[in-house]
Amino acid sequence: MSNFKMNTGDIPPNQLTNIDKTFSSNDEVKPYRTSAFRKEYRMEDPNLTFPEKCKKTAGKLVSCSNKRKCLEKVLPFLRIYRKYKIRTDLPNDVIAGFTVGIMQLPQGMAYAMLADMPPVVGLYMAFFPVLIYFFFGTSRHISMGTVAVVSLMTGSVVSNIASRGSGSQSFAGLPTNNTYSNDTTGLNDTLVTTPYVPMVESAKDDLIMQKLALASSMCFLVGVVQVIFGVCRLGLVTTYMSDPLVSGFTTGAAVHVFTSQVKYVFGLKIPRFPNLFQIIYTYKAIFENIAQTNYVTVIISAICMVILYIVKVHINQRFKHKLKIPVPIELLVVIAGTLLSYFFNFKTEYNVKIVGKIPAGLPEPRVPNLKSAFEYVSDAIIIAVVAFAQSVSLAALMAKKHNYAMDSNQELIAYGAGNIFGSFFSCYPFAASVSRSSVQDSAGGRTQITSIFSASLVLVVIILIGPLFECLPNCVLSSIIMVALRSMFLQILELKHLWKVSKYDCVIWVVTFLAVVILYVDLGLWVGLVFSFLTVVVRTQCTKAVSLQKIPDMEMFADDKKYVKTQTQLGIRVIGFNSPLYYANGDMFVKQVFQIVGLKPERARKQIKRLGSILEFRRVSQNTLFCGSYSHVDPQPSLTPAQSVGDHTSVSMTISNGSSGELSQRNSTADLQSNGSSIRSRNGSIKPGNGVFGYVHHVIIDCSSMCFIDSVGSKVLRQVIEEYKTVGTIVFLAAVKDEVWQVLEATGFTDKYDSQIYLSVHDAVLAATVEGEGEYGNEGSEHM
Repeated sequence: MSNFKMNTGDIPPNQLTNIDKTFSSNDEVKPYRTSAFRKEYRMEDPNLTFPEKCKKTAGKLVSCSNKRKCLEKVLPFLRIYRKYKIRTDLPNDVIAGFTVGIMQLPQGMAYAMLADMPPVVGLYMAFFPVLIYFFFGTSRHISMGTVAVVSLMTGSVVSNIASRGSGSQSFAGLPTNNTYSNDTTGLNDTLVTTPYVPMVESAKDDLIMQKLALASSMCFLVGVVQVIFGVCRLGLVTTYMSDPLVSGFTTGAAVHVFTSQVKYVFGLKIPRFPNLFQIIYTYKAIFENIAQTNYVTVIISAICMVILYIVKVHINQRFKHKLKIPVPIELLVVIAGTLLSYFFNFKTEYNVKIVGKIPAGLPEPRVPNLKSAFEYVSDAIIIAVVAFAQSVSLAALMAKKHNYAMDSNQELIAYGAGNIFGSFFSCYPFAASVSRSSVQDSAGGRTQITSIFSASLVLVVIILIGPLFECLPNCVLSSIIMVALRSMFLQILELKHLWKVSKYDCVIWVVTFLAVVILYVDLGLWVGLVFSFLTVVVRTQCTKAVSLQKIPDMEMFADDKKYVKTQTQLGIRVIGFNSPLYYANGDMFVKQVFQIVGLKPERARKQIKRLGSILEFRRVSQNTLFCGSYSHVDPQPSLTPAQSVGDHTSVSMTISNGSSGELSQRNSTADLQSNGSSIRSRNGSIKPGNGVFGYVHHVIIDCSSMCFIDSVGSKVLRQVIEEYKTVGTIVFLAAVKDEVWQVLEATGFTDKYDSQIYLSVHDAVLAATVEGEGEYGNEGSEHM
């Protein structure tokens, strides 16, 4: 084994010996310093100013070497049309298109009511934005239109307008020559919209017109936000919304959607409460008015829910491989409910709320009035991000399933263009529907042309058939919404799996869910995002530095607490840190390094001052047994009780060759090291705990797992190096990534410590071994 003995005199000013000269005298491979490697192999980065970088980035965005490819990138439907096979693709697209169109009718009207809009608005959304997405979208299998979460969030915005005063300026942008009805407010049934009329016939007319105007303006703002995000290539913004966060958010939103429909199932007239603690106030009002329940409405809703559940779960899902297209049970329930309501006169005889007047024909295009919507810009951004997150995740899933490329940035532009166009026709923000997309895929849809056929069917209903649904009970639409929420509520079953995989993800799910349910959708989403970010910080702060030991016959170093057959490098400590090094964990990193090395510079300096010099401190430390690991230590070493002689303590240890050696341990020096207990590994060798056998002359920090550092992290590394320099211990850095190197270079770290940064841990260990032997090995035999 190697032993070290210090020469008398002071420590030389330059402790770092010339490694190149040392290795030139033998056949060993010399260690590579990082600076030398970068100088020989690293390509020089162009030194561009910030304006030049912006110009270069903008040039990449607008540059186009192939005009046809650029045109197909902006209008992806051209690429599909060029490769479209009429004989095989067209029949499948026709069947899938009409199937989805049938689903669009009841779901559109139901979700429009959820958004506090007239039901006909849901039909408009199944036509106008869908056409625009056909031209600009890159996904071939998603169905765009109304969705529950976006409808709920839009409804929370437009419902706030009830507390504001009315004015004729709010009416700009509304369709004309149409008669609307919206029973969601419970005031009256009809609304006649006339452009530029200074006074309206009733407060209900005024309220609905303002809601329509605000919804159209919100749709325009959401579209603008999404287009800006797409042009700026911010399609990765949703990466900050993890899957557990999205799952908890949508499940919490489903609770709100379900709660908002309870009053229609029971036939109660309950106002919509403010967002904060809305569920608590809503259920309180429901129980206070439960005596006013309309039992006919409850019976109709119960029958509809049972039928919908049986057909959707026990027929469509169970026999989906045998059914060419799923049974359109929603449409059948709507038709049956409308016919029964018409012939039995539900509204007059049983006081059942119905949809009311549905205007025939398309609305006239109007420019949205943005004056009243600017105060909801923050809500528009949230809706834009949520709608995009739901849609692009579904688009990515379908693209992966069918093996084609999906561009998230182009998807943003497509969603934004659809919202901007739809805002001129009384639409509110749209998104991709999970249920309709699944049906479109199972029905055999091949391309976006499917959306053309579904929109065509909706157009026929808007122009000709729409007024036939005027007698449809609202409770039927509520039943459709409640049954559709089943898949969202089933996401609660993910918790058990999340807890096994990652407790952090499970807690994120629960916190986001509870925040959304208690605080409402928008505020709950912010709480979930902030908490998710905090878990990242907590994970980096909970990361512990570990002692790395060499695996025999391999240039690999591993945690000696997790791997067997590791070997301790005499006088060298290798430390790994599996986390970025930045301001939040810098202090923790320093403490852990001191603990693993077993040498606290502050306490060591006090001892050096007492002993008189660093050389004396090294001499005493070298002759001290704290805890060692050698390949020739007997698997069953015997330690005899210590014998005190003056201020020395003798400890005997049996070596494998049968000889007995004694090492003296100075009690005062033992205070310099923390916890010198031995830990026996599974292969029989003695592992170091927090102490070492002899003096630690080199500490090597493995930076391979540090993905980034900041200026504070650079100062921390400098602090560790300088602290150990005062006690004669040299610190090396190894495996520094390019991103970390750039920060070290910018902070001037590499200028001073360039010779202490090596390409790999193996190189650093070689250099440390040579320096240690060169400085201490000459007189090591005197200590045998």
